[in-house]
Order: sequence, then structure tokens, then C-alpha cells
Amino acid sequence: MELFSVLDRSMADSEPVGGDVAQEAIERKWIRPFAPGQYLYGPEWTALVRGLQGALLSRAHALGFAEWLFPRLIPREAVDNFRLTQFAPELLQATQGGHEILDPVQCLPVYHYFSGRHIDGAMLPLKIVETMGGWTWRNEDPDRLDGPIRAREFLRVEYVWLAPFDEAVRLRAVVRDAVTDLFRELGLSVQLVVGEGCMDIPVVREALERASVADEVPVIDIEIPLRPPTRLAGVASPQKEDFEEISGATVEGSHHLEGFGITSDAPDLASGCCGVGLNRLAVGFLYQHGFDSRTWPVPFIPKGPIGEGVGA
Repeated sequence: MELFSVLDRSMADSEPVGGDVAQEAIERKWIRPFAPGQYLYGPEWTALVRGLQGALLSRAHALGFAEWLFPRLIPREAVDNFRLTQFAPELLQATQGGHEILDPVQCLPVYHYFSGRHIDGAMLPLKIVETMGGWTWRNEDPDRLDGPIRAREFLRVEYVWLAPFDEAVRLRAVVRDAVTDLFRELGLSVQLVVGEGCMDIPVVREALERASVADEVPVIDIEIPLRPPTRLAGVASPQKEDFEEISGATVEGSHHLEGFGITSDAPDLASGCCGVGLNRLAVGFLYQHGFDSRTWPVPFIPKGPIGEGVGA
């Protein structure tokens, strides 16, 4: 199947309020530039992110995912076993001496914890959701920094699961549908796209080449509009709205399990993950609905008059 093929798309019932969300958030002092790729997030932005985070967690719990709390300072050995140093070294931010790495993927602690262990099939499927550990860190190219859309530190809700392969595929579909259903409840336009993930993993690439239906695609990106359509040479985008990735729902097969020496008596043990970027989701929500919280359509996010931020 071809990369970036659109598998499904649904459009919001109403036109987006639109505008440059990041710039308006700065002008309103909802966010404040701190350092390249870093921001202070004020109470208005924080309340929105907390509401979105809670909605994602409640759906994860309804699916039987247990909430864990992961560290973010990862031993270099674990990063090597995950093969980030081989496939995506540019993402890594190392501490002095390079012995620890600030976690760039968020699911890595699960694999390090089970490294070298044999998992009893009775434990499966193992379904974990995590968000409280804090920032995910990426050493982004300074030229690619893009406000809260592409920053050096960002917040996510991360789903991780271990299961026999067929069950891992089914769980990816369940999580993907729960996430996209929430986005539609938020009144957002949503599309699913054949993705490539943040790492060039040979077995994932090979699985994509063999895929003929959506469930066989190893990486499915979930995208929403975050800004007005791009214009090239004065010509508007052919789409009514440009969509940008907010989440990737992935089945990695046995790739990471083999890297960490994780085994099981369950046949064809596989892993999968789905991380939802909370700042990008906040941008997409504000792009669709604007900054006046009194008009927001969902009950789990605080409503009421919000001013222009606190302080300078």
C-alpha cells in the first residue's frame, strides 16, 4: 500500500474559526515563548489540555487500559535496544556523558522493564496507558520548530499493548476508533492515512509493502486540521483543509520484543502503540472552535469567560 494514502476521512459539521492559533495564543498570553522549542503554558491552555487529556484517559480506561507512570530519563542501553540510536539518532537528547537519554517515544520504559523476561500468556493482553510522566523530548532541527505544533518538549497520552499478533492488530483498531470517535465528538475533521512512523524500521517497511487492506498497514496516522490550507505559488491547496498528524497508531510486530529479548509462551507475541499529541490536539481544537470557551461544544472542558492571560 502506498504511503500517505487516505484510508478514511470525515469532515466537521461546521466551518473552522480558523486563524493562526499559535500566534493568537501568544498574543492572548495563553502560551509564552520560553526558549527555542519550549513554552510556558498558562492556565487557559493548561485547562484545555487537561480536559482533552482526561477525555482520552476515560476512554482508555473504558477499553480496559490500566494507567501506569513511566520515567523519562532512559538508560543508554535501553535506547540502544530500542534501536533509536540506529534508526533515529537525530531525535536524541543525551545527558552529560551520554549515559541517559531524555525519552523521545514514551513507550520505551515498557520494553526496558520487561527486558530479558518471559511473559506468561495469562498476563496477555497487556494494555497500558501513560501520560503523567511529563514531557516527551525530541531534538528537533531548529529550522523545523513550529510553535506548539513541533516543539522540543511536548505532552502525549500514550497507549501501549502486548498481545498475540492478531489481538495486537485488533487492539490497534479499537484504540484508533476510540481516539477518532472522540475527535469527532469534539467537532473536528479527521482523516486516517497510511503513515511511516518516527523510525525507519525494516520489518515495518516490509509489512507496509505487503499490506493490501487497512488492518495490514503497520502505521496508521490520525490527522486533523491545525491551520489554514497551504498555498504554493499562489495556488490554494486542493483540499478544503490541510490535515496534519496528531497521532500514529502502530503495530510493530516482534521488532522491539526481539531487541529487548522479551519472550512469551503465547504465540506470535507482538506490540503496538498509539500516542496522541496533546498540544497538537489543543491547536486543532482551537483552530476549529476558536478561543471563546463559552462556545466550545463539549462538557468536559471548563467553560466560561476567559481573559487575556495573567501577567506579562
